[in-house]
Amino acid sequence: TNSGLPLIPLYGEGGLCQEAHNAFRFKRVYVDLEYGIPFLSSSDIISLRPRIENYLSRKYTQNLSKLLIQKSDILISCSGTVGNITLACETLAGKALSQHAIRLRASDPDLAGFITAFLRSRYGRTQLTQSTYGSVIVHIEPKHLERVLIPNLPPIRRIEIGRLMCKAGELRDEANHLLDEADRLLHERLNLPYLKDIAPRGSASFTTTIKASQLMGRLEGSFHNPEAIAAEKQLAKLPIEITTVGDQRVTKEVRAITKFRERTYVEKGGIPMLSSKQIFQIDPIDVKRLAKGAHTKDLPEIQLEENMIAVTRSGTIGKVQIIPKYMAAWTASEHATRFLASDDINAGYLYAWLASDYGYCLITRCSYGSVILEVDKEMFSSVHIPLPEPAIRNEIGDLVLKANQLRDQAWRNEQEAISKLEKLISSKSNTPMDNQTPIEDFSLANIKFDYNAEPIWELAARLSAKIPNEEWAKLPKDLAQNFDHYQQQQDS
Repeated sequence: TNSGLPLIPLYGEGGLCQEAHNAFRFKRVYVDLEYGIPFLSSSDIISLRPRIENYLSRKYTQNLSKLLIQKSDILISCSGTVGNITLACETLAGKALSQHAIRLRASDPDLAGFITAFLRSRYGRTQLTQSTYGSVIVHIEPKHLERVLIPNLPPIRRIEIGRLMCKAGELRDEANHLLDEADRLLHERLNLPYLKDIAPRGSASFTTTIKASQLMGRLEGSFHNPEAIAAEKQLAKLPIEITTVGDQRVTKEVRAITKFRERTYVEKGGIPMLSSKQIFQIDPIDVKRLAKGAHTKDLPEIQLEENMIAVTRSGTIGKVQIIPKYMAAWTASEHATRFLASDDINAGYLYAWLASDYGYCLITRCSYGSVILEVDKEMFSSVHIPLPEPAIRNEIGDLVLKANQLRDQAWRNEQEAISKLEKLISSKSNTPMDNQTPIEDFSLANIKFDYNAEPIWELAARLSAKIPNEEWAKLPKDLAQNFDHYQQQQDS
C-alpha cells in the first residue's frame, strides 16, 4: 500500500489475530430438531435470515464444540465461493458450521468488527482472493491469512470502525427477533398450529388419498402432499375470510419478469442486478451491473422497490424476501417474482404470510418441472391467504416493516464503516513529526501554516496508540463513537 500506514499481518506471529481454523472434515449425521444442533453451510453465513434445514447429531458428531460458532467470530468462506465474510452475531452464535468456512477470532468484538470491515473493503477482499489455490474448486486455508496485511490504525479509529460493524450485527439480530415474533403472532392471532405439529410424519407422509373432485387439474403427487392438505384443512376451519394472493385487495400486482431478455453489463457504475440468491444476502459479492442507457426501458419491470416482496420462482422456489430501502432502485433477475401489496393491506402482513410455514407449503406445492422446478404468475396468484381484521394485520405487519427498517440501518452502518476505512487507507500519506527532535529547537515565529498538514485530532489519535491499555480503559466509553462529533466541535 502507498498510504503510509503501518501494516501488520492479519493472523499469526505478530498479527492482529492468534486463532483461526476451519474445523475438520467429518461425517454428517442429520437428526430431528430435538436431537441436534442447527447446521449452517458456508453460504448461510451471509444470509440475512438463515433458514435452518439440517441438524447435526449431538450424539454422533465428534468434537462438536469445534464446529460451533462463537459470537464475534469473523467467518470467511474458504471453498468454492471464496471471500464471503461476516461478523458472527447472536443469530449465528451456537450453531454448527461446515469446514468450508474459516473461523478467525480476535481479542475483542471491536477489533473483530474492524477486521471484518477491512476484509470486506476493496483492500482486504482482494488480498483474500489472491491467495486461492485449485483449478476447479478454489480454496484458501487459515495459513493464507498470514499473508494478508492490514493497516495498524490507532485504537480510537479501530474502535470507531469496529463498533459500527458490531452495531450493524445487533440491528440485524433485532430485525430477526421481530420477524420471529411476527411469525409467532401470525399463528397465535389466527389460531393456526405449526404445520410440523400436525402434518403426518414418517411413512404416513408418503401417501395420501383424495377424491377426483379434489384434483384441481393437477395429477402430480407433490401437489397433493399431506402437509399441503393439512394446511388447507386448517384454513378451512378459520372463522375469517380466506381469499387468494391475486385478489386486488391483497396485491396491486403479481409481477412475473417476462420481457427482460438481452442484457448489457458494465464493469463499473451501472445498475446493480441481483440474482435470486443475492437478494437474500447481507453483502453479495460479484454483483453484475447493467448499463443504464441500454436498459432504461426495462427498469419499470425489473427495478426493486422498498417493501416490495420477492419470491423465488425457479430452481429453489418459495424463498421470500421483503426489499429493504437500500435495495430500492437496484434490479433483480427474472427468477424472483415480485408482489406489490395493495393500499388496503399491510405489506408486512403479506410477507409474514408468504414466509410462514403455511405460505411456503402452499407455494411449493404448485411447482412443476422434472429437473428445474418452476412456479408461474397464475400459481402464485392462486395461493390462499386469510384476511383477519385490519388491526390484526397491522399488528403483525408493522413488526415486519420495523425489521426491514433495521436491516436498512444495519447496511448503512456497515457501508459507513467500510467507507471510513477505505478513505483512511487511500488518503495522502502525511509525514509524521520526528519525536526525537527537542522541542526547544522549534521557533513558533518561523512556523508557517500548512493546509496539508496532519489535523491535530488525527495526530492525537496516532499518539494515543502509545497509551497503555490500563490508561486507555479510563477514557469515556462513548469517545470512539462520537470522535468525529468532538472533532467538528473543535473545528467550529
